[in-house]
Amino acid sequence: MLEGTLDAEQWPLVVFAREEFANLVTAAISTPHFRVSSRTELAILLARRRPCIAFVDLELISQLDPAPPGVTIVGVARGGVSELVEALLTHPSVLHVVSTTMLASPQASQHLADVCERIQHGPEHAVLRDAGIGRAALLASSERRAQRLERIADFFAAHGISAKTIEMMNDVAEELITNALYDAPHEAGWFGTPVPRTAAVELPPEHACEISYGIQAGRVFVRVRDPFGALTQRRLFQVLDRCRTKDVQFDESRGGAGLGMWRVFSAASTLVVSVIPGRLTDILVWVDANNRRPAGKLHTAQLSFPDPFVRDGVAGRFAADHDFDLMDESFTAVIS
Repeated sequence: MLEGTLDAEQWPLVVFAREEFANLVTAAISTPHFRVSSRTELAILLARRRPCIAFVDLELISQLDPAPPGVTIVGVARGGVSELVEALLTHPSVLHVVSTTMLASPQASQHLADVCERIQHGPEHAVLRDAGIGRAALLASSERRAQRLERIADFFAAHGISAKTIEMMNDVAEELITNALYDAPHEAGWFGTPVPRTAAVELPPEHACEISYGIQAGRVFVRVRDPFGALTQRRLFQVLDRCRTKDVQFDESRGGAGLGMWRVFSAASTLVVSVIPGRLTDILVWVDANNRRPAGKLHTAQLSFPDPFVRDGVAGRFAADHDFDLMDESFTAVIS
């Protein structure tokens, strides 16, 4: 049965799942949508409207393998970080997954709207809104890393965030900043050989990473963007696969075993990875402000590894050449 109507500007939202999962998704969708019960109904719908976003029960994913052109699949799965990572590894064409725990939460509608916005707008999706507050800065020197982490902790503490959450976010920020200053330049060929993480690194200003962090609607985030765009889906999946087996072998070629990225996945309630090869790696991590989410309960994971961004025939250093937003000194942004 097809339900809902859409205007010409909307991407169709489609739900294709068993009744239990379908009810959760449709209850959380705040905009018109379609609910289908078979691949045939989906094909009829897609003949009329593309692109679209399809929320698909992972037990039914084989019916959409491969996904029809123009369809972005959001897998729906039970469980926490291990289950969602398992879903990504088992279905490599499905780069967006959400948990039933998130869909059953009071914030499900907003979370689902954020998922759709990130799919439609990519790395340039909005982060702060609704009286959110945050800071951003450029960082090119590893020797300034500790100072920036102190500022992150002070910022969150000044806004009443719990000590446990602050510690978690600082661990996430340190891992992402270290990846941006050490691993990304090596993977991109800027460093001929791996640089030990204990060595001082000073990148030129044009290769600085952007670190931003903030608070919005009971959640906190840390976001790190680097201009190398060297992270690959294959490499990320290798790390996740190795770590989830608990049989981790030290990887000297990249300075570690990948456990840092596994800790990032384990800390997050929402994790978004966007890569534009050779131009941008953007990693955004959200957690509950007072760490109410049980450990290991990743709610949403979204991965994007598209073609290099080109605007007016010119590839940008960042996804939208918005360097005017990046400042050497941190700033406070208030969205009302």
